[in-house]
Amino acid sequence: MLTERMERLIREMPKGENHIHIEGSIPTRTALRLAKRNKIVLPFDTETGMLDYIHTHCGNLDMFMVCDRLINSVCLHEEDYYDVVYDLGEDAKRQNIIYQELHLDYPLNEERGIPMDVVMRGYEAGRKAVLKDFGVELVFIAGIDRSQPPEKCTAFVKNLEPYLDMVDGIGMDCEEISYPCILHKEAYEIAGKMGLFKTAHAGEEGDCRNIWDALNVLGCQRIDHGVRAIDDPALVRELADRKILLAMCTRSNRRLFPTPADHAIKPLMAQGVICSVSSDDPPYVGDLLWEYQGLVEDLGFDEDTLITLARNSLEYSIKGQHHLPAFDEWVRNWKSQSTD
Repeated sequence: MLTERMERLIREMPKGENHIHIEGSIPTRTALRLAKRNKIVLPFDTETGMLDYIHTHCGNLDMFMVCDRLINSVCLHEEDYYDVVYDLGEDAKRQNIIYQELHLDYPLNEERGIPMDVVMRGYEAGRKAVLKDFGVELVFIAGIDRSQPPEKCTAFVKNLEPYLDMVDGIGMDCEEISYPCILHKEAYEIAGKMGLFKTAHAGEEGDCRNIWDALNVLGCQRIDHGVRAIDDPALVRELADRKILLAMCTRSNRRLFPTPADHAIKPLMAQGVICSVSSDDPPYVGDLLWEYQGLVEDLGFDEDTLITLARNSLEYSIKGQHHLPAFDEWVRNWKSQSTD
């Protein structure tokens, strides 16, 4: 039950976020401002209109990618990419997110002819400003578009070399069906030699084999989504034994289950699998506060489980562990308060 105390916990608890895509998370206010600045014509001209368009046109992952490309078209210049990250940081501050790992999907910009350096300079300047102005630590994960040819993805990873002071991880997203992660083994081998943290979207719309391959072929240290792990008891044990984080997004996965209450996160956690929750793409499914509220309303998660998820988002993050002492102190103070 979403009591007043539970709502306050969700709002005030320091949180990390491990799974949010920059290009899929451009705030409505930002998208409209950039469209006007860059003279880009969109099929909507209000924030409500953008949200209505999204909800009408994004019934599956393929349709989401079309919509994602449309909205991302408003970004053309370095200052545009700066504005997107800065506004995301402002939204993170509002939600009391203290640490956030952002997937930057440069291939969506490359296909429009935007030079890599333009995107990266804008994002990095935004990251520094967010830390200075809002105190939110941002970490970038460079995302491979798995639907592109392996040689192109390998070239993308190699091109990250000049940006290793701002990129800490490599990931893989876009359409999973027909594009198994093992197609990009070479890219991940190169990323490993660069010292990048490795994660991949697997077991979202694909099957358990993709999760196994991400772990054992690509050497991933984390799995994004991973909901189909519930279909394989041996995989569940493997994830639990190896303490592999599943960076889950329950709101964006709703269409994969008969009802929200059937989401795999609850039985997976009951079997010892470490999970965190993130918003994925807020304009499409809601922000992190909304994600946490859904865990209470749809899955009946209690206060201690929400605290565990928030702690996992820091403890099993790429580089957010230094926030744990302050987080634990906050929890001690919270629990010392009277309960409802």
